[in-house]
This record gives sequence, C-alpha cells and structure tokens, in this order.
Amino acid sequence: MLSPNSIYIDLEKLIEQYISKLETYSPQEFAHKTDESTWSLGQMYEHLIISNSFFYYQINNCLSQRKGQIGGDKNPTGENMYQYGSFPPIKIKIPETWKGPEPVAKAKQEYTKLLQTELEKLNLLITPLQNDSGEYKTFHAACGMLNAIEWYKMAEMHLKHHLKQASELETLFSS
Repeated sequence: MLSPNSIYIDLEKLIEQYISKLETYSPQEFAHKTDESTWSLGQMYEHLIISNSFFYYQINNCLSQRKGQIGGDKNPTGENMYQYGSFPPIKIKIPETWKGPEPVAKAKQEYTKLLQTELEKLNLLITPLQNDSGEYKTFHAACGMLNAIEWYKMAEMHLKHHLKQASELETLFSS
C-alpha cells in the first residue's frame, strides 16, 4: 500500500538532493551541452519542474474527479514500475509523438526556489491523498490508468530516475 507520508519523505529527500547538487554547478556546467541530442543539466531541471506540474495536475484531476474515470487498470509497464517502485534501469527515449518542445532552462539560481515551491505543493497533497478512495483514475501514456496516490508516487519515481541522468551529465563536464 502506498502511503502519502512515506512518499513525501522520499520526495523531500530527492528534492533536497537536487537543490544540493545545484550549489555545486557553475553556470557554465549547468548550461553545458555535449551535442544537440543531449540535454544540459539546466534542461533536465526544467523538465523536472514541467513534469512535476503535470503530475500535480493529474493528482488534482483524480482528487476532484475530472478528466478521467472510476476504475481502470495499469498496463504491464505500469504494473512493473509500481511493483518495483521505480522506472526501469534503462535510458528511456520518449517517442516522437509524445515529445513537446525542448525544455528551455532558466538561470541556475532560480531552480532552488522552484524546487522548494514544488515541495510545498506536494506537502499540501498529503491530507487529500489520505482521504482519497483511489477509485478515480486518469490516463498515463506509458503506464495506463493511475489514481491520485499513484500519480504522487510517479513524481517520486521520476525524480529518482533523473538522478541517474544528472550523474551522467556531471561526468560530461568533469572529464
């Protein structure tokens, strides 16, 4: 059973890690791109903020029972992810049909406040999630139908997944 409190503790630790990492990057490192197909750290941070806003939107859709349905199942990919509590340990290439515009990074110093704001928003969801029956679900393109607490867990799994990417990007400017 997924617990909003335990997920929040993990979210808090992850966001603190991202904030701590921010302090170690120079502006040049934060913007560094090795090629057009590889994101900079700044683009990755922007992606995290955009994605978290999407997860927050979906959580609120479930809690207010809009833009979804009662019931529905995760697909095999979703079942696997939630069974293990993480994204698969592989690089994930977003299908072209799902891609939006490339993220445009803000200045490095803006992300500390943005991440703190995201954490505050996620904290405010704990009580509504505890009171949610979990019956109302909205569609996730890769996982199938998810309820509010599963979307909350998705935010945690997504942040955890991108820590690996951050480490890889760090090696590109440290070598």
